[in-house]
Amino acid sequence: MKDLQPNILDDYEHLVTNAMKRWGGEADFPVMEGVKREDLDDYLFEYQRILDSEGSQKAQLTKYGIIAIIPIIILSAFPEDMLPWGKYTLVTGVAIGVAIALCLKGLSALLVKLRLRRLRNANPELADYSEKVIAYRNNKIVAL
Repeated sequence: MKDLQPNILDDYEHLVTNAMKRWGGEADFPVMEGVKREDLDDYLFEYQRILDSEGSQKAQLTKYGIIAIIPIIILSAFPEDMLPWGKYTLVTGVAIGVAIALCLKGLSALLVKLRLRRLRNANPELADYSEKVIAYRNNKIVAL
């Protein structure tokens, strides 16, 4: 259950801003050329909002779990002899529910990727600078 706890300081927005605070004064830190800090903050906020749009992991598991059991509930409303699967109705219901939940999860992940790509394409300078900051941060952490 501890894995389901959000770690606010590890999200993308905080990774970039904390790296700027920690190493921003160093000579080899990426320079903000043509990028305003206010615009970067807005970009990072929007980027993080898109990443968080699916909800927490706990909320996602609850949502997709409920979606997965709906076919089981529907199939259990009919007598076993009326269904074409007979005694395999429960297994069929589980398979249908999991398939629907996985399709919805895949669609949700695809929409997040498309929205992030659209945001990056609309703000190429900001996207490039934030990626440079993350790369710099990763190099510094590896060096430590």
